[in-house]
Amino acid sequence: MERLSKTRLLKLSKAFTLMFGMLFWTVLSTAAQNVVKGTVKDTSGDLLPGVSVQVSGVPGEGAITDLNGSFSVKASSKDELVFSFVGMKQQRIKVNGRRVINVTMQDEASTLNDIVVVGYGSAKKQSLTGAVSAMRGDELLKGPSTNVSSLLGGKLPGLSSVQTSGEPGDDQASLRIRGSQYAPLYIVDGMPRSISDVDPNDIESVSVLKDGSAAAVYGLNAAGGVIIVTTKSGHKGKPQVSYNGQYGVSMNANFPKFMNGPEFAYYYNMADYMDKLANGTVTSKADYTPMFTKANVEAMLNGDPTDGWDNVNYIDKVFGTGTNMKHNVSLQGGNEDVTYYVGGGFMNQKGNIDNFDYRRYNIRTNITAKVNKDWTIKLGTVGTVTRKHTPGYASGGADDGSQGSGEVGWLSIGHQAIMMRPYLPETNNGLYTATIPNNSSVAYSPFAAIYNSGYKKTRGAEVNTNLSIEYAAPWLKGLKFKATGSYDYLSSKSKNLDTPYQTYAKDLTSGAFVLQEDPRDVSTNLNHVADGQYTTEQLVGQLSAEFSRKFGKHNVDAMLLVEGRDYKSSSMSAYAYKVPFAELPELSLGTAVKDGPISGYSGHTRTAGYVFRLKYDYADTYLAEFSGRYDGSYKFSGNVSGKRWGFFPSFSAGWRISNEKFMQSTHSWLNDLKVRGSIGLLGNDDVTAYSFLSTYSFGANRVIGGNTVSSLYTSGVPNPNLSWAKTRSSNIGFDATLWDGKLGLSFDWFYNLNYDILTYMGGDKAPSMGGYYTTYANYNRYCNYGIEWTVSHRNKFNLGGKPFRYSASFNMTWATNKWLRYPDDPNTQEWRKVVGTDVDAYYIWIADGLYRSEEEITNSAWYGSRPNVGDIKYKDLNGDGVIDEQDRGRFGRSNRPKIMAGLNLSASWNGFDFNAQFTGGFKFDVSLLGTYYNGYDDNTVWSQTFKEGANSPLWLVQDSYSEDNPNGKYPRITLNTTSHGGDNGLASSFWNKKGDYVRLKTLQFGYTLPKVWTMAIGIQTIRLYVEGSNLFTIDSLPTGVDPESPRVNNGYYPQQRTFMGGINVTF
Repeated sequence: MERLSKTRLLKLSKAFTLMFGMLFWTVLSTAAQNVVKGTVKDTSGDLLPGVSVQVSGVPGEGAITDLNGSFSVKASSKDELVFSFVGMKQQRIKVNGRRVINVTMQDEASTLNDIVVVGYGSAKKQSLTGAVSAMRGDELLKGPSTNVSSLLGGKLPGLSSVQTSGEPGDDQASLRIRGSQYAPLYIVDGMPRSISDVDPNDIESVSVLKDGSAAAVYGLNAAGGVIIVTTKSGHKGKPQVSYNGQYGVSMNANFPKFMNGPEFAYYYNMADYMDKLANGTVTSKADYTPMFTKANVEAMLNGDPTDGWDNVNYIDKVFGTGTNMKHNVSLQGGNEDVTYYVGGGFMNQKGNIDNFDYRRYNIRTNITAKVNKDWTIKLGTVGTVTRKHTPGYASGGADDGSQGSGEVGWLSIGHQAIMMRPYLPETNNGLYTATIPNNSSVAYSPFAAIYNSGYKKTRGAEVNTNLSIEYAAPWLKGLKFKATGSYDYLSSKSKNLDTPYQTYAKDLTSGAFVLQEDPRDVSTNLNHVADGQYTTEQLVGQLSAEFSRKFGKHNVDAMLLVEGRDYKSSSMSAYAYKVPFAELPELSLGTAVKDGPISGYSGHTRTAGYVFRLKYDYADTYLAEFSGRYDGSYKFSGNVSGKRWGFFPSFSAGWRISNEKFMQSTHSWLNDLKVRGSIGLLGNDDVTAYSFLSTYSFGANRVIGGNTVSSLYTSGVPNPNLSWAKTRSSNIGFDATLWDGKLGLSFDWFYNLNYDILTYMGGDKAPSMGGYYTTYANYNRYCNYGIEWTVSHRNKFNLGGKPFRYSASFNMTWATNKWLRYPDDPNTQEWRKVVGTDVDAYYIWIADGLYRSEEEITNSAWYGSRPNVGDIKYKDLNGDGVIDEQDRGRFGRSNRPKIMAGLNLSASWNGFDFNAQFTGGFKFDVSLLGTYYNGYDDNTVWSQTFKEGANSPLWLVQDSYSEDNPNGKYPRITLNTTSHGGDNGLASSFWNKKGDYVRLKTLQFGYTLPKVWTMAIGIQTIRLYVEGSNLFTIDSLPTGVDPESPRVNNGYYPQQRTFMGGINVTF
């Protein structure tokens, strides 16, 4: 019994000990898991509802601040709380045993610690020694946006932008960096890619690398600078869903007003009279019989088109109002181990010319997973699908000169609209009416071209993938190894259908309407069908090792990388005519066209490069970076030493003067002052493949032995010494931040020497010695240089008890260039030599006003036959009494601004926000002769009245020289039917107009609903906004000529003015 009691007592003792231990553990656990409470405010003291509060490293543990800015979470003493809110800096705060933590969130304004994406990595803004400009992606959303390129001009210094078209799907801008002739290299998420179809909503940041030290690591084709686009990658915290939707309208931003019917009749009669007066067929108005009578004008205005007369504004009818619609939905979030971003977008552009439509669908995913403490995997994919539809005719030619000289807008819808005479009714006997130009039998009818000509449909599909695996070596702190690969695939399929149509053209003499056929040959050969496909594949692989470590005050960052690129492209197309049914446009139902029934090509290029970078700084004060790239290109001979491979090094250094002891007295107002300088070498292999070899071309068929065979002939002389074109870039600048970021200053001077340029050259021998054969050589040389600067200011003050925040940033770039070496003929006149002239200049004659009297004509030299009073007078530079090619020189200014400026303004107060961007361009010319840089091509509709019988801008006819307007500033009004003179279409200084302009590029007003409203329904933010683009322009050009269109051709699709409304919702 006693033994049993002892046994029971021992068991009870053990049970009591176990229970006591469990109770003690529970107490300890309870003590470790505190309930942490607090409130979150902004810098003005306002409570912030909707702030995400997460316990770092504890999935699912967190909270959202309520309407009073309060939160409550369970966290241990050693935990870290992460506070995040849209538009504000993320904060990470240690609990350290506290039960109450109150937080003040800071605005997400630019600071010295901001991370800037640079080549193959990132760096703090304060440590940069090269010329780099950067901006956050949300800056791109402060105005209407369909693509990235059209948004960058004026946002960042060093960039010049030219808008080449307003056509849906083709409204990208042509960008240049610091006046370079090379196009910039575009990098998207670390890989060379186009930015045309990147949804601006997906962009995290944009960086522009402008000098050799910043761009040298890209080596290959980085001579024009580098534009890096980085997309969003998610963030730690609870899942966040955002929606952005927009809808609006578009119309021509700038386009001249043309004559109406009665104005056409009046000025046509005047032009006809002036021509007959010049020809001597009449001597005064009393002798002249007008082409258009008073009865004709009355018929135009009687409102009855059935009588064959009308008053139609064909420009407004063709260029109407388009619509734009955009939607984007994104999901992002994550924890300590995994972050993710998923975004999907849809855009639908309906042009302001009917039947010009473009749709884009895109979805993007970026996932970062930390597998364990040493391994990290990043996966990025994006899929883009595009659908483009246009009529059978093009909208117009590009007005930036990219399509070469000549009438690139010929038979375009833009040209046909201008050709239409406004007195014609829209239809006659159920068919559209047309105009026949004076110099051809082709019938121009914009409505038939839009609605009856058939279609061109293009279906595009693109997939881009990125995968990187990073290993942080546990055996050496700061050492990382990384393997990155990407695969991009693009496929574009097109189907073109040309359908025949008929129109009626009115004979001006008889007044009868005559049936006309389609200007194409489809009328006799029925429907034309063309099918085509274009495919590209790009594979990029990178292996790198990076070591980053701080030893006391010494900070070292070193990187080694090897990269290989493989690019393949192919295309094929087939053509058939006599397809019986337009509703069944299949090649198999037609007959193969006689000339070129099929076509196709394929290409394959490979490049390899080795990259290194070594960065060092001491005490964040003395900064230095040495980097370089060793590139190889198959475009140069591998059998000649030193030609295929090129080494492109760079060095830069910086000094943060504000960190010096002797600057301590300035710290109350000077936050940071850094001077920096750099020099670097860049390369370019932009030359036709196999140019270092003998090349052959197919010639005419030859009969050999009674058989007809194809012939081949040598078309290029080999140059085995051909090698890389090079750019040596130098840059000196400084950056300053004052008064806690309220004022920011940045300045750069740059000089780029471009030498060994890949130049297309003649044989430099007589034809009998083979001089007509051409070759490529490293010959030309030019420099581009200038300055750029930025001044920014931001601040806030209380207005009505609420904080009023505002910011302003002004940037300006002056960039010019000059030829230093060019294969000039040593015997040519000085004014015809290229060396010493602007790279963008062109050959023109110098105009000396207009002839105002016959005596002045007699005492002058002239071009061609004797001019008429009111024709352009040209300067006889060589004094030989004749105006000819020898009087033409390199005098034209660039058609791109030498000075670019941008003013960006923003403000917010009590839920309201405002954003505006002004852009300006100065010191450049806009040519009204458009694409006619080949000397003489009979003007354009902007320089010759009634060109080929077309309508004319009202400003041109109203201010042309005539008997009634002897002081007119434009050449004599004419139908171009004079027997002598009239040589006003020479490319001359007369038609180069000063293009200086200031434009309100974008404007946006928004309102964010109060948090107390939105949080009550479970929504974090709701913002409504309205915005517009290209709202007004101040310039001295003729009315309606767009200064951002450097060459004005006969037919083009104008840049658009847009008005949009939208909503942002964040859950």
